[in-house]
Amino acid sequence: MSKTQSRSNKKASLLGGRLEGGCLKRISVSLFLGANLCTILLLWLCVALTYVSPSLFPRLSLLTLAFPIFLCVDILFFVFWLLFYARMAWVPLAGALLVGGYIFDYCPLHFGSDSNESADSTLTIISYNVGQMKGEDLQAELLAFLRKTDADIVCLQELNDRFLPDHHKWLDSTSYRFVQSHTVAIVSRLPFLSDTLYIGYPTRSNYSTACWVDWHGDSLLIINNHLESNHLSTEEKDEYASAITDPHRQTIKHSSRLLMDKLSEAAAYRGTQTDSVCAFIDRYANYDAIVCGDLNETPVSYTYQRFADRLCSAYRQAGHGPGFTFTRRSFPVRIDHLFFSKEWTCTSCRIDRTVSASDHYPVIVRLRKKVR
Repeated sequence: MSKTQSRSNKKASLLGGRLEGGCLKRISVSLFLGANLCTILLLWLCVALTYVSPSLFPRLSLLTLAFPIFLCVDILFFVFWLLFYARMAWVPLAGALLVGGYIFDYCPLHFGSDSNESADSTLTIISYNVGQMKGEDLQAELLAFLRKTDADIVCLQELNDRFLPDHHKWLDSTSYRFVQSHTVAIVSRLPFLSDTLYIGYPTRSNYSTACWVDWHGDSLLIINNHLESNHLSTEEKDEYASAITDPHRQTIKHSSRLLMDKLSEAAAYRGTQTDSVCAFIDRYANYDAIVCGDLNETPVSYTYQRFADRLCSAYRQAGHGPGFTFTRRSFPVRIDHLFFSKEWTCTSCRIDRTVSASDHYPVIVRLRKKVR
């Protein structure tokens, strides 16, 4: 073979290698881009589902629980594009920016709080699912917590209907009075202007209650909610957590199917309950209102967004980070929320993780009435 033919073969080989490398690069970019676009579409679908009542599509509504997963994957794509193909980094960024409001609902970033306010100018409210408080030690911890926080209003869910009457001596030693409906109670230093107001909706064992209190001569509506529970026993939660790592496919499928059935059934109830509570809020739209409780829904959900359409979210306005309020392992979520009328502003919203008497953490909020 002549030198000329040898050089020609080398050039052809190099050209072929470049073409093959370029083709592989284009294919790789296309595959990653397709995967990124699918992630963004799923992220957008989660947001779109917050406009549809879970009572219509209960199983599909559960997709909103995966919002943080899709968001994390989109962030990983952004890092990937920056490192390997920077010209495509705008794709995951644009996908996230279009749902930026929902991202800050899920994980706001506020640092510090206004601590220079007098007690007379602010209203401190606690929302706390106490989980039945079985046992004297847990009850003593709750009372110690209430003494320490010294809140103006405390909204309790899953409260034993004998807890407050049985601790009448403690109530008598304070300026607290209470109204209670089943397992939902409102404890207040502010004078009550009414007994409990009935909010009816379909339910298996959950309740919402409301009452009027006097805030410096103005009527303030308090609505305390414990929307439909998922009714997962401790054993079922542990079984599902174990099934995640179980190599036996049938066990995983069976556990997942049972979990989906229970979650979707509860979601359907919550969709109807949300509409009922929102109708109650709309009935008194000309008055200041505070709506709180264990909603059993994350910030990216039909329930949260319907309340946020009418009222301001305390955690969105003054919270920091994802703020998980439910502490059961394998299920870290923020499902306890507080909303308030636009005539108020939130100066502080924190989740007290020092209290361990329940599988929920209390949400402590400080509000200030805006000057007209």
